[in-house]
Amino acid sequence: MNYKYVIIGADAAGNSAAGQIRRNDKEGSLAILEKGDIVSYGACGLPYTLSGEIPETEKLIHFTAESFGKKVHADVLTRHEVVSVDFTTQTLSVKTPNGNRDIGYEKLLVATGASPIRLPFIDYSNERVFELKTVPDANRLLSFIETHQPRNAAILGAGYIGLEVAENLRMRGIEVTIFEAMERPMPRLSAEFGEEISRQLAAHGVTLHTNTPIESVRFENNSVQITAKGQAYGFDFLVSAPGVRPATSFLNPDSIAMQRGAIFVNAYGETSVPNVYAAGDCATVPHHLTKEPVWIPLGHTANKTGRIAGMNMSGSRVSFPGVLGTQLFKLFDKMIASTGLTAEEAEKAGFEIMKTNLVRPSKAGYYPSSGKVYLSMVASTRSREILGVAMHGPLDSYGLIDAAAALISQKATVDEVGWLDMAYAPPFAPVWNALVSAAAKFSGGD
Repeated sequence: MNYKYVIIGADAAGNSAAGQIRRNDKEGSLAILEKGDIVSYGACGLPYTLSGEIPETEKLIHFTAESFGKKVHADVLTRHEVVSVDFTTQTLSVKTPNGNRDIGYEKLLVATGASPIRLPFIDYSNERVFELKTVPDANRLLSFIETHQPRNAAILGAGYIGLEVAENLRMRGIEVTIFEAMERPMPRLSAEFGEEISRQLAAHGVTLHTNTPIESVRFENNSVQITAKGQAYGFDFLVSAPGVRPATSFLNPDSIAMQRGAIFVNAYGETSVPNVYAAGDCATVPHHLTKEPVWIPLGHTANKTGRIAGMNMSGSRVSFPGVLGTQLFKLFDKMIASTGLTAEEAEKAGFEIMKTNLVRPSKAGYYPSSGKVYLSMVASTRSREILGVAMHGPLDSYGLIDAAAALISQKATVDEVGWLDMAYAPPFAPVWNALVSAAAKFSGGD
């Protein structure tokens, strides 16, 4: 069967594209192929189901295949896994519950997302080994916890998923140990941020081993036996979260341009192959500052790039301005956030930089619930434009990172931001907030 539009992947990028295609083209035939059973779910909420903060995984599902198909007037085909693509004949080879079939397209969007990295020495079929990428993953882990009432858990990896899982397992009363192969958690951020994350974990009873790659995993006596740096540990279960990679293994890398497994796209979502687009965690995206293609797998980026691809597949010509990699996560009672370039990234990109950091109250210092905001800023010595900001502080101070992202996008200089008229009221902010204060430091202010 042939369709005018085919989308591979029925989540953030794919579904955003489908909505735009249908707005631009009311009649063109559209198929969305999904290898799983569930479409349109909030994967970023999965860790919070483990503690009960989100009471059930069904809350994360936005549409069923049937309801989304009706919404966008499309054939939403679940349990349809694309195993190969012939770009010459514009044909997909698809594995379905009823055998293999070929599906043709006029315009194709690859929106397959990212897949968890799996380590060769771990048996992922064991009942005590878990990942957390899909709703079934969360249901399986929740069922294990409810059935076995485990006392302790090991987590492999101190990235976003590992840290969020650690928090939510602790909230459930489970003892948690994290093994991280790198020298600090969230290694892209500076050492100061790694130290703050480590303090937060220790304060809430989480054991963190950095520079400690796991060497082996065995299963005996209803336990997971882990060896790391020659030392043996025993746990009731293991959550593997060492990272993700673009889910593009079904594509021939000689037939489409890729960058470390991510499909290379331009600002219009177009790939190197005519009539083929890509979006979301399987594709690169232009960086707003460097203009270079980067791979930054984030949910909000997937939604935006899917939207761009869908618009351009169906007749529009809209350019995506790029991303700053703005990201934010919660770790117990703290938020940790960043946007733009780190000092190391800015120097690697050819910028001559200046940098500063400071601590400021999150509200008026005398206000009872005021906390401390730590903020670091990187700027260009030549243009004096802000290049990057990172911060940690109380949960309600997160708005500063969005302000920083907006200012960086508009090429604001430290001199402009140092005098920026931002809101002040004791219950919400100090007179000189951390963002304004950091910019002012470059001009000799405080």
